Parts: sequence; C-alpha cells; structure tokens
Amino acid sequence: MSFLLSLILSVGIAHAADQASCPDIAERRDGTKIQQMLSGNGECFFSVTPDDAWKDLIYRDHLFTSEGMFMVFNSFGPGDESQTTGAREFYLFPRNTEAFSYEWKDDTRELIVTHVTGDKFVFESKKARLKSITRANVIVADYVEPSNRGGIEITNFQGIILDGGFKLGSPPTSNSNASSVFRDVNNTSCSVKNSELFKYTSDGDIYLKYNDKAMLTFIQKRCPKLKLP
Repeated sequence: MSFLLSLILSVGIAHAADQASCPDIAERRDGTKIQQMLSGNGECFFSVTPDDAWKDLIYRDHLFTSEGMFMVFNSFGPGDESQTTGAREFYLFPRNTEAFSYEWKDDTRELIVTHVTGDKFVFESKKARLKSITRANVIVADYVEPSNRGGIEITNFQGIILDGGFKLGSPPTSNSNASSVFRDVNNTSCSVKNSELFKYTSDGDIYLKYNDKAMLTFIQKRCPKLKLP
C-alpha cells in the first residue's frame, strides 16, 4: 500500500460528507490532473497533481480534505517509501462547508480550488504548481527534496492554521508524542502535543478531537496569545 493511499485510509472524520457533496471527479487539463473521491469512512478528498508525476516519481502532490487539511505530499523518486516519500500537513480553521469547488482558467492557465474554509488556492495548470492562497502568503520551493520540508510554507493566514510539520514515510501527525504548531495572522505560534488535538484509534485512524467551535475554545485556553479570527 502506498504512503499516499494509506494516508487517505487513515484520516478520521468528525463529520461525514456524502456522495452528493463529494461526487467522483477525475480530470486532466494542460499539465495538471485533479481527482475527487469519497473515502469509505465519509471523508472527501480533492487532489491536484502534475500530470507527468509518474515519469520519474519526483513530484509534489496537493491533497485537500473536508476536515480542513491541506497536505503537501512529496515523492523523491523510486525506492523504499520510508525514505523516498514525505508529507507536510496543515489544518486551516474555521471550516465553512464540506464541499470543494474548482475552476479552470484557460486564459491564464490556472486552476483555482476553493477549500472548505473558503480560501482559494491558485495553481499553475501547466505544472500543478501552487501560486497563491487568497488569505495567506505562500512560498513554494523550486525543487522537490527532503530538506525543504515539503516545499511549501504558509504564513500570515487570516484565520488559524495548525502546522503538523513534515515527516518522511508517514503522516506527520501520526506520532501522538510529537507536537504541532498553531499560528495566527501575525505568525505568533503556540506548540501543542498531538495527543491533545488528535484521537488515535486501534485501527490506525487519526482525527481531530474538536469541531470548529470547540477548537477555538481550546485555543483560547491553551494558546491565549494567539489572535483568533
């Protein structure tokens, strides 16, 4: 089982999507492939991938989930997935809906994906490269390599962002003893142990313990210096 597939199967849910809000989608245009699917546990996934990703297995994939996660998956080439794959996980709050939307802009050769938070992620459709996020600043590395921790940095998000970090071979938040970092619009940060935020089941599922309202209450108490939206 590939790392990316195992991640899709392991992500838990606090609220379920359905086939009406998450129809199967598979499209290719320019140099980009998109796919939307509903997992068996009711989580909706939307991915943006370079269409030529499988040629040398060196590529950056982008995965959105209906739980508000934006994951940057990296493949560094053929070989043992514990050393040749890695991921960076971000959770964005608050979440407004469980449905994604997207638009191809042929005149500018762009793909615009609207996340469940309402934020628009703009990609170059020629290479499936992230260009911008409407309510944040984004820095994208030119090369896909382990040293740049997924290759995407998000700052000054006009909400609350939870950075789960980067990890080779498995989801970053899979380690309950590790920590993730909340950041506000001013990039003020607050580190919290994963076991405080995620529930880990005996089946290997991982899901957030809190809905948006409960999460904001948790942040107010746990990270009082953060500026909440």
